[in-house]
Amino acid sequence: MKTWAIVLSIVALGLITMTIPASKTEMHSKVELRPVTIAELERFHGHVGPNVALGARMGEHAVTARGIPKYFGLTVVVECGAEPPASCIIDGLQFATGATMGKKNIQHVPADEFKVTISQNKTDNKVTYTLKSSTKEMLKKWTDEGVDVEESGRRVFKMKAEELFEIE
Repeated sequence: MKTWAIVLSIVALGLITMTIPASKTEMHSKVELRPVTIAELERFHGHVGPNVALGARMGEHAVTARGIPKYFGLTVVVECGAEPPASCIIDGLQFATGATMGKKNIQHVPADEFKVTISQNKTDNKVTYTLKSSTKEMLKKWTDEGVDVEESGRRVFKMKAEELFEIE
């Protein structure tokens, strides 16, 4: 009799916790925070072009300089083109922030210009990134000069977020 009572109590507790909406619980990752490397980014995306590198620079800046949590407790809104290469920025952001389509904490809004907002849930901690005009000019110059996409990606990856973006 006692065994059944214990089993029923455990089952009831399990059912109760399963009905708590995800938004009421806050998950935290135990994954060690490390700097993004170009090799890992390339392994994730398949190559390192300028747009995936731009996404990685934004995401890493938000996590390290602005203290926005990685993986959980954040929301990323990406305004960019709907097709590659513009949409490759999404992969860089997913990789650097840990926000993913599966967790529903990153969303894509088709747009002609890049604009990314990364915010910490339940706080007013947020940051918005847009490309500096000097970054647009630099990328166009490299294209006009025939700089390889991979080389452009490596160059962007070496730059700091403050050099590339207007940061609000």
